[in-house]
Amino acid sequence: MRPAPLRPCDNPFRVQRLRELRYRVAGGSLEGLLDRLAELGQRAALVGPEGSGKTTLLGQLQPLLEARGFEVRRARVYNEPPFWSRAEARALVAGVGAGHFLLVDGADALPSWRLARLRWNTRRAGGLLITSHQVGPLPTLLECRTSEELLRELATELLGAAPVSGLPPLDEVYRRHGGNLREALRELYDVCAGLGPGC
Repeated sequence: MRPAPLRPCDNPFRVQRLRELRYRVAGGSLEGLLDRLAELGQRAALVGPEGSGKTTLLGQLQPLLEARGFEVRRARVYNEPPFWSRAEARALVAGVGAGHFLLVDGADALPSWRLARLRWNTRRAGGLLITSHQVGPLPTLLECRTSEELLRELATELLGAAPVSGLPPLDEVYRRHGGNLREALRELYDVCAGLGPGC
């Protein structure tokens, strides 16, 4: 008899649990990253493919920047026009000064002229950190990468002491999604949802 589907609130790979995962800085720390950011003139990019943790890392750096005295403004650029609304764009840069730090997720989706305008309009800000899929106009603060080992580490943390029978081999999941950990973890959510209690 097939087990009852696992309730979303009991799924170890549910969104709420994923949001609790911390970005692993290989051989360093978040504070160390901010020190390097300062060395780069407080303007840099987090670079990496889809699902490599750029957005997660950006979110974890925000409170640390606020602890250093910055007023942080954050914006998300979407992959298709209008990318962001005029109101959002104006609100991001309105009255920026040395006390502001701007975080722009997905800035490489902007046409080059809009990215150039963003850089110009934020020149008086205390800092600008963007995420990008490739090296671009700002120095690279960190190249975000994934690995089968990292997926295994994250899955182990999420599962805790829960049994793992029925899950597909993680190396296959990793390869199936081309290293995109977000999609890999989404597949594991779907698998657990179908397996029922105890995964």
